[in-house]
Amino acid sequence: MASRKNSAAQSPSALGNVVAFIATSIVAGIVAAGLLVPPAAAAGLAANASIGWFKDLPAQMEAGPMSRASTVVARDGTEIASFYAQNRTPVPLEQISPHMRDAILAIEDRDFYEHGGVDLGGIARALGNNIIRPDARQGASTITQQYVNNLIIDSQVRAGEEATTIGADKGYADKIKEIKLALSMEQELSKDQILEGYLNMVLFGGQNYGVEAAAQYYWGVPAAELSISQSAVLAGMVQSPNYYDPAANPEAATERRNIVLDTMLGTGAITEAEHAAAAAEPIQLDLNPTNSGCTAAEIAPYFCDYVQNLILQDPAFGETPEERLKTLQLGGLTITTTLDVEAQRSAEEAVNETQPRDDNPDNVSTALVSLEPTNGDIVAMAQNTYYSGEEGDSNTTYNFNVDRAMGGAGGFQVGSTYKPLTYATWLDAGNGAEDLLDATQTRWPADHRWKASCLERGYKIEPGNNGEGFEIQNAEPGYTREMEADFGLYNSINTAIYAMAEDLDLCHIGEISDALGIHDGKAGEPVDTTVLSALLGGSVDISPMTMARAYSAFANRGEMCEPRALEKVVDYTGREYDIPETSCEQVIDEDVADGVNYALNQTLIRGSGWQREIDLPGASAAKTGTTDNSTQTWMVGYTKGLATASWVGNYEFGSRSLNGLSIGGERTEGDDWVDGSTYAGGQWQRFMREVARDYDTGKFEEPSERVLKGRNGTSRPG
Repeated sequence: MASRKNSAAQSPSALGNVVAFIATSIVAGIVAAGLLVPPAAAAGLAANASIGWFKDLPAQMEAGPMSRASTVVARDGTEIASFYAQNRTPVPLEQISPHMRDAILAIEDRDFYEHGGVDLGGIARALGNNIIRPDARQGASTITQQYVNNLIIDSQVRAGEEATTIGADKGYADKIKEIKLALSMEQELSKDQILEGYLNMVLFGGQNYGVEAAAQYYWGVPAAELSISQSAVLAGMVQSPNYYDPAANPEAATERRNIVLDTMLGTGAITEAEHAAAAAEPIQLDLNPTNSGCTAAEIAPYFCDYVQNLILQDPAFGETPEERLKTLQLGGLTITTTLDVEAQRSAEEAVNETQPRDDNPDNVSTALVSLEPTNGDIVAMAQNTYYSGEEGDSNTTYNFNVDRAMGGAGGFQVGSTYKPLTYATWLDAGNGAEDLLDATQTRWPADHRWKASCLERGYKIEPGNNGEGFEIQNAEPGYTREMEADFGLYNSINTAIYAMAEDLDLCHIGEISDALGIHDGKAGEPVDTTVLSALLGGSVDISPMTMARAYSAFANRGEMCEPRALEKVVDYTGREYDIPETSCEQVIDEDVADGVNYALNQTLIRGSGWQREIDLPGASAAKTGTTDNSTQTWMVGYTKGLATASWVGNYEFGSRSLNGLSIGGERTEGDDWVDGSTYAGGQWQRFMREVARDYDTGKFEEPSERVLKGRNGTSRPG
C-alpha cells in the first residue's frame, strides 16, 4: 500500500478544532460533575481555560529512540550475549510480511490510511459507551495514538519513571494529550513511517517487543516470512498480549486469531480460500527463547560477566548503577570486546579437559585467563563451571579469574608463583642472576632482624610459632645447599628465595610487587611483604587476572598494560561511548625483566615445569606454584604475545588437599602429590600450544652483562 502523508479528509486545522471542541466538552463535563473544581467555578473554567489548556500541550512528537537490546560481541563480531528488558530487533517496513501489515490494520485501525491520526467516530462511540458503562471501558485509539502511547511509556521506562498512560488506566487528560501528539505526529511522519514504528514498538507477549522479535520467538522465522495465520495470531495479541499469548493460552489465541481473519476477509485483505485455509490451520509454535544476559551466552559467559561489571561500574554509561543498567538493557549498545573466539574455545576445552564440569565428583575447580602483554587485551577467560545461580555442584556466577570487586571469587593463595617478585627485586637491587646464594639456612632465630625500611624501626622481627623463630623447608630434599640465584628461582627452592630476602629490604620487595599491580583480590589491598610468608604466596588471595597482568610486564620488558576487555561501545544511533584506552606504564627496568625472562625460560627446560614446555625455545617462560598441602596449584607463563595464568584448586574447600582427589579421571596415590606442574601446568600447556603461535613468539632479549654476572665479576662458564 502506498505511503500517504496527511491524507485526512479534513484539513489538520479543522480537525484540530473539532478535537479541541471534544476536549473542551470532556473537560467541561468533568468540571460540571464537580470532579476537578467546585461547581460555582465550572462554567468560567470550561469556557475560557479548557481550549487554552489543550493548546498548551506539547505539540511535537518524534518517533524518538525506542528501547533496544544491547549486544556483546567478540573482536571478530561473534555475538557473545545480549542484554534487554525489552527483546526488540527493529526492521524496516519492507522487511515485515504484507500479511502482518494487513492483519494489524484490519483489527486495530482499518481506516489508518484515511484519517489524520484520530478516529472521531471511534472516540464518540467509546465516549458514549464509557459514560453508559464505566465498568466496561472502550478505547478508540488509532494506530498513531497507540504508537504515541507506546513511545510515551517507553520514554518513561528509560527515564526510570512510572508509566502513566497504559491502556485503560489513561485519564481524560492523558487521552487528550495523546490525541494532540498523534495529530502532531501525522504532520511529521508518513503513514508508512508510523506503521513501521508501531510494528517495531508494540508488545507481543512476555519480553517480545516488535514483530521481528515476536516472529523469531514464536516460530523462529523473520517477520518478512510470517504467514497469514501467524500474522493474525500476532495482530490479535496486541489487545491483550499475555492473555492471547499462544504459548500460554492457545485456545484463546486461536479464537482471537479467527476474529482477526474474519476482519481481514471483511476488509478484502485475504480471499475466501485464504481465510478458510488459515482458519483451519492449527497454531503450531516453534519457541525460540532468547534469554537476556550472560546466562544465555554459549561462549565466554564469565568474560561476559566481567564486561557487564565494567559497564555497570563506569560513569560513562550513567551517573548511578540504575542508570547504567538501563543503558545496558535499553540503550541498544553494540559492545565490541577484545575476546578472541578461537582462543576462548581453546581455553574452555583446556579447563574442562583438566576437570570436566559434568564429571566432577570431588568438585575440583579450574580456571584460565590470557591477555596480550603489549596492550592488555584479554583474549580468553574460562573456568570449569556453568554460569548459573541455580543450585548445582557445577553452577556458580562467581568468576574465578577476577577480583571480588568485579564479581569474582577474589583469588587464591598463589604459592611459588610469587617468587619472581623477590627475584626481580634481587636484580633491581644490583645483584646478578649468577650470584651464589647460601641456601642452606632453614631457620632464623626469633630475634633476627629482617631489613624493612618502611617500618618504624627499620627492620622486622619474625618470632615464628611460640617464639621459636621463623622456619621453612624445601619441597624436595637435596637443595639445601649453595646455588646460583636463577637456579634457585627456576627450580623453586624456598631456601634460595629467603637467602635473597635476607640480603634485601622487605619493603623493596613490596615496592616491586606494588609496581606490578599485585594485590589482595578480596580486600583490594597491596601485599604486605614484611609478612615473611608472603614471599611464598601464602598470606593473601590473588586472582589469576592479577597474576597474568604482573607476568605480562616481564614479557613486555617491564612495561605493564592494564587489562582491557572493551574495544568499542556504540549505540544504535552511532553515538560512541568513552571507554578506557590502552594504558601501559614502565613499571620495572628492561634489564630486570630480561633477567626474569632468562630465569623463567629455564623453568620449562630444566626447572620445576620442564615437562610443560611448548616447543618455543628461548621464547617462552613460566613459573609453577603450589601451596602447603597442595590446596591450590598454579602455572603462570608467557610468550611475548600472550601471558596466561592457569589455576587448579579449591574454590569451596579452600583448605582441602588436591592429593588423592579425582582430577581428570585420575587420582594421585602414595608418594605422588599434586603440584603446579601436574594439572595447572598441563592446562597451561594445552592452551599455549594451541594459541601462542597466533601471537608474537619472538625470542626474549638476552639479559645484560650486569644482570648476568655475579658479584665477583665473573660469569659461570657456558
